[in-house]
Amino acid sequence: MKEYLVFSKDISSTKEASNGVKAKLLEAVVDEMQNGVLVIDAKKRLLYANPFFEKTFSLEGKPDGKNLSDVIKDKAVIEAIDRMLISKEEKPQEIAVEGKGGRFFEARLVPFLMDAAPKSQMALIGFFHDVTEEKRVEAIKRDFVANVSHELRTPLASIKGYAETLLDGALDDKKTLKNFLTIIDRHANRMTALIEDLLTLSMLESHQMPMSFEPLDIKGLINSIIQGFEKQAKDKGIKLITDIGKEIPKIPADKDRLEQVIVNLVDNAIKYTNNGTVKIFVRKSDNMLQIDVEDTGIGIPEKDIPRIFERFYRVDKGRSRELGGTGLGLAIVKHIIQGHNGKIWVKSELGKGSVFSFSLPL
Repeated sequence: MKEYLVFSKDISSTKEASNGVKAKLLEAVVDEMQNGVLVIDAKKRLLYANPFFEKTFSLEGKPDGKNLSDVIKDKAVIEAIDRMLISKEEKPQEIAVEGKGGRFFEARLVPFLMDAAPKSQMALIGFFHDVTEEKRVEAIKRDFVANVSHELRTPLASIKGYAETLLDGALDDKKTLKNFLTIIDRHANRMTALIEDLLTLSMLESHQMPMSFEPLDIKGLINSIIQGFEKQAKDKGIKLITDIGKEIPKIPADKDRLEQVIVNLVDNAIKYTNNGTVKIFVRKSDNMLQIDVEDTGIGIPEKDIPRIFERFYRVDKGRSRELGGTGLGLAIVKHIIQGHNGKIWVKSELGKGSVFSFSLPL
């Protein structure tokens, strides 16, 4: 009998030790979760919050005893918790939560009893999953579909309208025929450019665009690009200036892609400038090469600067389309520079001009 009691004691001790290990393991797992975990009692006081929740909702100090309404201001959460505590409904509920700083969460509220007593009070565990990035991607997809549809609708409607007019009898008038065919050709070219830019951007974003990195003479590349823009600049009364520092080394880059970047930036600078200057600066700084394309054009409103590299984002939609832009050029430029492990940014003042800059590692 004594041997049995000793044996039982050993088993009990082993179970206690095992439970202690499990508790520590559970605590470690909850602390490291990238989801917010919250426990509240029947009076809506916080009993526990894991580090992710504390950081996300900016809790100061320990959460113990704090009122839920001091932490979460979202009415949907408060109302859902009130309903569950009053009705003592035992089924979990899922609700959407808008957090601080424009972040969004999906919250799952799970009821449980504080102990095994018949009149035990109900408490709730809340799991908060951050879905901000998912919502951002969904919004991008919606905007993308809407923008592509809009960009294609206008030229397609024009092509269809002019083609129908020609079929209805305008073919016999050679002057009208030539005029209409010229318009149809222009709209067809616009759609072709848009589709080509979409394919390029898609390949860059999915990292399927092959890049061939070879030592590149950036000075020679810029000079050849400037020569190609001389007539366009002269027609608009623009002076093209290059300021390339001494002893600029060759850089590892994909010549065609980097040429696409500089051409796009210079082309934009000329398009949005009249009777001014467009300057290209090249400087070496530490282990980076910085290139600036500066213009004295119309500039960009401050509110638009953070979005200027987004797909289809235009500051002046009407003028951009009039000048032949697809709205994808700067998005492509950004991805090409990122593919070179570089950075790109813009500084601008409305009415005074803009400076688009990018840096590449040497």
